[in-house]
Amino acid sequence: MRRKTSKQRANPAPGPKRAALLTTPSATQEKRMNAVVTFNEMEGMAAHIVRSKLFGAKDESQAISLMLLAQAEGMHPMAAIQDFDIVQGRPARKTHSILARFQSAGGSVIWEEVNGLRACGVFSHKQGGSLRVQWTFEQAKRVGLTGKDNWKNYPQAMLRARCIAEGIRAVFPGAIGGMLSVEEAQDIVIAPPKDMGMITPTDNNNLRTHWLSAVSKAQTLDALESVWKLGLVELKQAADTDLHAAFKAAVLERKATLKSLIITVNEEGKIEEAAL
Repeated sequence: MRRKTSKQRANPAPGPKRAALLTTPSATQEKRMNAVVTFNEMEGMAAHIVRSKLFGAKDESQAISLMLLAQAEGMHPMAAIQDFDIVQGRPARKTHSILARFQSAGGSVIWEEVNGLRACGVFSHKQGGSLRVQWTFEQAKRVGLTGKDNWKNYPQAMLRARCIAEGIRAVFPGAIGGMLSVEEAQDIVIAPPKDMGMITPTDNNNLRTHWLSAVSKAQTLDALESVWKLGLVELKQAADTDLHAAFKAAVLERKATLKSLIITVNEEGKIEEAAL
């Protein structure tokens, strides 16, 4: 039987146990990986990310937002650069991240067909069962998606991404975490803000006539109070201090008039005379 030399004892041959030691993080390493990164540290990382122009973050606020999102999910903040993107001002999860999270949680997908005209796969997970999902180019065309450059240039990738998002959201939504995929976010059409126009002097004149007339027609203090409250809401939008002052003066004058009104009622309960 050959004896092991001192060199062999110091450097044992890699076996199963040795390999496990090499690939399994120590308690110290795991603690370091899971340590919470401070906000000041994130600010420093975000500044480098934005300056590098390598990861798509346009400013430090976007980068830090993604980092906080990643840390909230138990990941290192820098993982956000790999897993998330900012699309039209909102965070979205990258498709490869969605699929990786799904598969690491025990999910599986069997692709029946993937090309520029059709993508079809069966998504399965023990908690959500199985679902066959299909997306075709004609289907995307019917809902108005194919006019964008990403659909024109990469139809196969877009169809596959749509299948992944829909299938995984159905059988194991935890892999997406309530977010949109990047491709879904890119396909959202954000309508421009509607121009409500500006109030013109003519509009103000019409408002003056309407509300001063309403004040003069109020026959009771309760009716006058209703006119006052409704008028304030509408006149505030006009942003005309002179009009507001005229309305307030008219209300106060009408209030004084109604308070000084003398009403005589006969024995039958009918008004006989109403005079100042």
